Amino acid sequence: MIPFGIDLGTTNSALAYFHKGEVKICKHPISLRDTLPSVIAFRKGKIIVGDKAREYILQSPDSVISSFKRKMGTTESWKPEDWEESLSPIQLSAFVLQELKTFVQNGAKLDAAVITIPASFDTIQSNATKEAGFRAGFSEVRLLQEPIAASLAYANQDHAGDFEEGQWLVYDLGGGTFDVALVKIQDGEMRIVDHEGDNFLGGDDFNQAIVEKLVVPEMEKKGKFKSLKKEMKSASGKYNALYLKLLRLAEDAKHELSTESNSEIEFSFEDDKGKELQLSVEIKREEFEELIEKKIKQTLTLTRRILKRNQIKAADLKFVLMVGGSTYIPYVREQVAKKLKVEVNTQADPTTVVAVGAAFYGASLNVSAKKKAEDQPGDIQLKVKMAYEKASKEKEEYFIARFEDEIEGLFYRIQRMDGGFDTGLVKLEAQIQVDLPLVEGVYNEFNLQVFDAQNNPIITDAETIGISQGKYAVVGQPLPNDICIEIDDVENNTTILEVIFEKNTILPAKKTIVKQISRTISKGSSERLTINILEGPSSALPATTQPIGFISISGEDLNRDLVRGSDVEISLEISESRDLSINTYLMMTDQEYEDQFNPTERRVNLPRLVEELYALAEKIRSEIAEAESQSNFETAQELVDMEFELLELADNAKEMSEDDITDNKYQIEDQKRKLAQKVDELTREKQVIRVKNEYFESKRFMEFIFMAYPPKEEDEETYKKIISEEKSVLATNSSIKIRELISKVRKHNWKVRWKHPRFIREFFKDLAAGNYGGFTHPHQANELIREGNHAMQNNHDEKLRSCINRLCELLPADQKKQVKFGGTGLS
Repeated sequence: MIPFGIDLGTTNSALAYFHKGEVKICKHPISLRDTLPSVIAFRKGKIIVGDKAREYILQSPDSVISSFKRKMGTTESWKPEDWEESLSPIQLSAFVLQELKTFVQNGAKLDAAVITIPASFDTIQSNATKEAGFRAGFSEVRLLQEPIAASLAYANQDHAGDFEEGQWLVYDLGGGTFDVALVKIQDGEMRIVDHEGDNFLGGDDFNQAIVEKLVVPEMEKKGKFKSLKKEMKSASGKYNALYLKLLRLAEDAKHELSTESNSEIEFSFEDDKGKELQLSVEIKREEFEELIEKKIKQTLTLTRRILKRNQIKAADLKFVLMVGGSTYIPYVREQVAKKLKVEVNTQADPTTVVAVGAAFYGASLNVSAKKKAEDQPGDIQLKVKMAYEKASKEKEEYFIARFEDEIEGLFYRIQRMDGGFDTGLVKLEAQIQVDLPLVEGVYNEFNLQVFDAQNNPIITDAETIGISQGKYAVVGQPLPNDICIEIDDVENNTTILEVIFEKNTILPAKKTIVKQISRTISKGSSERLTINILEGPSSALPATTQPIGFISISGEDLNRDLVRGSDVEISLEISESRDLSINTYLMMTDQEYEDQFNPTERRVNLPRLVEELYALAEKIRSEIAEAESQSNFETAQELVDMEFELLELADNAKEMSEDDITDNKYQIEDQKRKLAQKVDELTREKQVIRVKNEYFESKRFMEFIFMAYPPKEEDEETYKKIISEEKSVLATNSSIKIRELISKVRKHNWKVRWKHPRFIREFFKDLAAGNYGGFTHPHQANELIREGNHAMQNNHDEKLRSCINRLCELLPADQKKQVKFGGTGLS
C-alpha cells in the first residue's frame, strides 16, 4: 500500500500516516504542530520551510515566498536575492514536500505518497503537482481530489453511524482555492456525484482585499503616492516588500477576527517624498465581512449550480461538511447555513481532514510493479500477484492470488493474525481464491505463506494482507472537465470539439474512437494531420478551452498517401492521477503513433491577453447589434453586461506591470475563457436555429429526389430509419448532433441518386459540358468524356459511373470541396 497522505496546501500542508487501520497526523518534530506553513525563506544560502520562514516575512519579505500553489502549472518563477537560479511553483512545492519528510518519526520511509489537489485543478496543474512529488524524491505519486479525501476521512473516523445511506456536500474553502462536491453513499460505496470549483478563490483573496481596500486608502490619506498599488504589486516596485509584509499582517488580522470583534494592523512606511510615517488601521469584523461578501456569494453560486444540475433540494442533504482553513471564519459558516438551509457540519478538523483522507485512500492502493520490485529483497523464490478490497463493509472479503513461477508440489496457508481463521495447508494452484472472514470494526491482518512438500517455507514477495472492516473506500475519482478532440467542421470551414471523456466520468477510463480523414494528405508533403486533445466544455469553441497535447503527423512521415475518407483509430486512456496516453493508428498506411501527455506549464502573455480581451469585446458588440436588430433585448442586455466585464478586465490587465507578483493575470485569463464560453452559449441558439433550418432544407430536398428519382424499397426504409432520430436529435439543441443527422440525410440523398440511371446520365452531361468548371488535365478529360458517351450509348451504367469518378478527380481543388482552412484533418 501507499501509507502516506499529503495535503499540499496553499497556506499550510499536512502529512498523515496509515497503520493497521488507523490514521495518525505526523507532527512537526520540534513544535509538534499538525501542519507546516507552505512558506519558504532563503537566508545565507539556506532553505528554510515552515513557521520560521513565515516569521521572516516581517523581517525580510524579499527573501520569503508563499502562496505558490495558486501558480501551479504556470511559467511563473521567483529569484531570491542570494539564490543562483529562478524557482518554479513545482520546485517550491518540492521543498515543502521534502520538509514534510522530517515529520516522519516512526522509522517508516516516505518515498511514495498520495498528494491531494483541488477537484477543479486542470490536467496541467495536476501534472505539475505530480512533478513536484517526483522532484521531492518520491518514487511514486498518486493524486486525490480534496473533497474526496475530506469525505473519506470523515466517514472513516468514528462517524460511520451518521450515514449508512445518503448524500452530503463538501464545502472546501482553503487558502487559495474553493471546491464544492456532492458525495453519496449507496450500497456501502462512496462516490463523488458532481463537483464545481474555482482555483482562484480563497483566504489569500481575503488578505489581499484587506490590504487593498482598507489599508491602502488609509496610507494614501496620510502620505503622498503616485501609483501605490502598482508599485506594491510589481516585483521591482518601491513598495513591494511592504506589500508582502502587509499581506502577512492582514492574514493575522483575519485570524483574529474569527474570534474577536475587531483587529488592528500597525506598521511604519515611507511615502514618495521620503517622509517616514506610522499608521494604525483598525478593522471591524463587520467591515471584513462586507469585504468578503462577494467572494462568499460566488462559492454559494457554484454550490447551487450543483444542486440545480442534480435536481437536489436542501431536504435531500444530510449536511454540508466544512473543510479548509477559511471555513473557520464565522461569517462563512453563517452564510452557508443561512443561504443553503442545510445543517453545517464542523466536526472534522478543517486543516488536517484532507491529509487523513489521503492516507486512507493510499492504504487502498497497490504500489506500482516498478516500486514493488525496487523494495523487494534479492532472494525472492516465488512471485505472487494479489487482489482484494483493502476497505470493506462486508463480513467476508473475496481474495484472489496468482503465482507466476513453478508451483509443482507446493502448498499454501492463509492465517488471520488473531488466530481466528486458518485455511490449513492447501495444494497450491496457479490461481487461488479464498473468502476471508473479517472481524467487524477492526483492521484484519492475514499472512499468506507457501511451503514445499517437506513443510519448508518458500520465500515469496507476498506482503501482509490488510483489510479494514467497516471502513469506506471511494469508487474512483470524477473527471473535472470534458476531455475533447478537435475535428473539422468541413461545411463551415472551422473546427469543433467532440467529447471523448465527459465531465464526471469516473477515472480511470479508456475509449477508442474511429474518425475519418477530412482531406487527402500526400506522402512527402508538408500537410499535417493533427490529433489535438483539449480540456473544457465540449459545446465550447476550441479556442476557449485548455490544450493538453497533440500528435502531429506530417506527409513526410507517411509511407503512402492518406486518402480522404480513410479511417483513423484513436485510443485514449486516462489514469486516476490524470496521466493521458494516446495511440493513433492509420489504417490505410498501417502506421502507429503514441504519446503520453504530461504538460506542466501554461503561459499567459500579458499584452496578448489584453488584445484577446478587446477582440472578444469587439465580437460581443457585433452580437449585440444583431440581437437588437431582431428585438432580442434580453440577450442584448446580457451581452452588454459581458462586454462591460471584459473591458473592466482589459483595463485591469493594462494597469498590471510585466513583473506583477500576484496571480491576477491568471485569474483574468481564466475569467476571459469563461466569458467566451458564456458568449458562445448565449449566441448558440441562433446557430442551432440556422442548423435546424438547414436540416429541414436537406429533408425537403431528399423528398424532392424521391419524386424525381423513385427509390428502391430498401432505400425508403433506410431513410425512414434516419429521420426516426429527428425528434431526439433536434431536442438536444446541439448543432454538432444536428449536423451529423444532416450528413446522414445528404449521404443517403447522394446514394439514391447515384443508383438511378437517369441521374448519372444527367450528371455526366453536366460534367462534360463544363458546368462544374474546367479540368486540370483537359486531354485526359476528353478521353474520359468519349468513353462516357460510348458507355451511355451502350447502357453500361457501371462504366459510366467509373468515368464520372475519374472526371471528378480532374476537377480543380475548390470544386472537389477539399478542406483548405488549415483544420486538423479529422472529421
